[in-house]
Formats: sequence, C-alpha cells, structure tokens
Amino acid sequence: MQVPIQSSTVVRPQGTFNIIASIYRHQGLAGFWRGQLGTLIRESGGCVAWFGSNEGMKRYFRKRRNIGEEGTLPVQELMAAGAVAGMSYNFLFFPADTIKSQMQTEDVRLAGGKRTFLSVGSALYRQQGLKGLYRGCGITVARSAPSSAVIFTVFEALKKQFS
Repeated sequence: MQVPIQSSTVVRPQGTFNIIASIYRHQGLAGFWRGQLGTLIRESGGCVAWFGSNEGMKRYFRKRRNIGEEGTLPVQELMAAGAVAGMSYNFLFFPADTIKSQMQTEDVRLAGGKRTFLSVGSALYRQQGLKGLYRGCGITVARSAPSSAVIFTVFEALKKQFS
C-alpha cells in the first residue's frame, strides 16, 4: 500500500498587491486590460439584447391585448418580458464572456505570450466546439430570468409612479 507523503510547504495566498505586481511584471500595463474586448462585446451587445427584447416582448403583449403603446400591462406580462430580456442578454453573448474569462485566467507564461480575443476563441472552439463556448450558460440564463423580471417590473412601476 502506498501512502502519499505530506508536503510541509504551505501555499499562502499572494495578496492583492503581490498579484498586481505579478501582472505588471509579466504582462506590463496592458495585462490589466486582458479580456476587455470580450467585456465590450458582452456589455454593448448585451444591452441591446436586454432592452430590445424587453421592449419587443411588451410590444407583443400589447398587440395581443389590442392596447396602444401606452397601455398598461399586467404584472405577469411585465415580468415575462423582463425574464426574456435577461435570458436574451446572457444567452446571445455568453461566448464573448467565456473567451474573456479564459483570457483573464490563463497563465500568460504557459500560454505562449500575448493571445488575442480571436485566437483564444478559435482555440477554444477547435478544442471543445460550440459546447465549449456555452459551458455554464444554462445556470447563468436560469438565474438571469428572475432577476431581470424583477428589475424591469420595478422600473415600470417607478416610471408609472413618477411620470
């Protein structure tokens, strides 16, 4: 029977300033912005999807009820529109967030230096296919539905209250 030998070396967390110094030492000032393109794509496209799908769903509900643009929708339809908005935001732009996270967590020294958003995305797609770009998407979409439903419903109530 073999028993693993216990190591007496204790790995301690590096601390915030040591991590900052390490990033600067290995990657320079640009290291603090690794993955920013993914954030830009996710946030700009995601906001279009978030607000656009919310408005699109409200328009659909109003048309179905045959009420005008200023017609008041029931709370359940406002919540449904918000939920669809949250799911759209997260599902459509999840690959950009996956690539960004990959870029920010990979060890640059082991990855062979500077890798671009496109090169990391291409490598991830070659290795794992479309499934790799959407790993973890299900739970993210599921948690975004109720939160976005509440956010947009509260927004509509406050808009109505203060207008």
